[in-house]
Amino acid sequence: MQTLKQLLVFISLLLFISACQQDLQQPVYQYTLNNPGEVGSRFPYLFKDNQNTLYMSWITNIEEEIYAVRYSTYKDELWTAPQTVRLATDFFVNWADFPSVVGVDGEASAVQWLQKVEGGTYAYHVQIGFQDDETGRWEQIVTPHLEESATEHGFVTMRPIDSDRILAIWLDGRNTEGRGHHEYEDISKSMTIRSAEISSSGEITRSQVIDQTVCDCCQTDMAEIDGDFLAVYRGRTADEIRDIMISRYSTADGSWSEPTRVHNDDWEIRACPVNGPRIAVSDNQVAVIWYTGTEESKGVKLAQSNDGGNSFEEPILIAGEGAVGRTDLLITNEGSTYVSWMHQEGETGYIMLQKINPDGTAEDAITVGLTSSSRTSGFPRIEQTGDHILVAWTQTRPLVRVRTARVPLFGTE
Repeated sequence: MQTLKQLLVFISLLLFISACQQDLQQPVYQYTLNNPGEVGSRFPYLFKDNQNTLYMSWITNIEEEIYAVRYSTYKDELWTAPQTVRLATDFFVNWADFPSVVGVDGEASAVQWLQKVEGGTYAYHVQIGFQDDETGRWEQIVTPHLEESATEHGFVTMRPIDSDRILAIWLDGRNTEGRGHHEYEDISKSMTIRSAEISSSGEITRSQVIDQTVCDCCQTDMAEIDGDFLAVYRGRTADEIRDIMISRYSTADGSWSEPTRVHNDDWEIRACPVNGPRIAVSDNQVAVIWYTGTEESKGVKLAQSNDGGNSFEEPILIAGEGAVGRTDLLITNEGSTYVSWMHQEGETGYIMLQKINPDGTAEDAITVGLTSSSRTSGFPRIEQTGDHILVAWTQTRPLVRVRTARVPLFGTE
């Protein structure tokens, strides 16, 4: 009864806020019926596998320092009962760097989370676990970076190569060990981005560096293309230019192409904006979305490629004034691109959704969720399921919990 009252209060708050903001499109909420995110859940991550099974993972604050990593799958317009992967007190919990679950052939296969280690407030390691097919337990746990420096390791992206292997990329801070504040601009002591192939038996192979100098704390992302993978991340130069980079991984020989810029924003910032890119692929069509803080074109940008990511058209400015990034995107079968971002007005964060047609024209953006604009609200995520877009985000008022909603594809209802 108490939960129902809290939900009614929250819905009333949504209606009040939307009535006060006439310059934004009216919210279109259609909450999924049995949302698995309990009170205390936060920071959802969505992944759709090769069988179109949709997975949502999140982390839940059970009590004090006790957290649980959980996931659920979305089938027949309903969420399955959530499964707990791990319960612990040593998770490193971060609003921008959160656990994720991926699957293959309709079954969850790998999970990643961050584990605190001794040596400092920001000393933590990546942990990747695999599910045993027979017992269902997540017993095979590995540290992909194979070194134990008390530095930051995180912002992981995993993608299945096949039913037995994943490709993982992550930001690796081993070179920053002992770096003083006055040495931050020393490129030789910068964050790197690295990768490895990891099997379900725990074997780590083809470990390598993708880029020796990258932004310290922006998300990475990756998408499969013709059996290979495209990775995107925020780079860093000696002149503190922090633009979005792309590189292609060959599963044949385990090599990465020389990283190149998606676009020359030339955003000079001597700090990490904590706002990474997202990538989507459909056949040879590639789209990348990101946030930039350049004075000339500050806001959310979308760049598209028709040649598999070898070159990109001039980017479209999706949202300017009021946009704070926290982006996501997907490409539908008919070639349309759906993009999402957060728009801020005061303390309110509007989760925006827009359709970009194959000819480059854009439909009006709509509001698909409301939350706080603070860090507590994390990064909303979107994914297609049938003829709907499923949106997942962290609600912050009147209580913290993951919310999910279904939004019809534009023009279908």
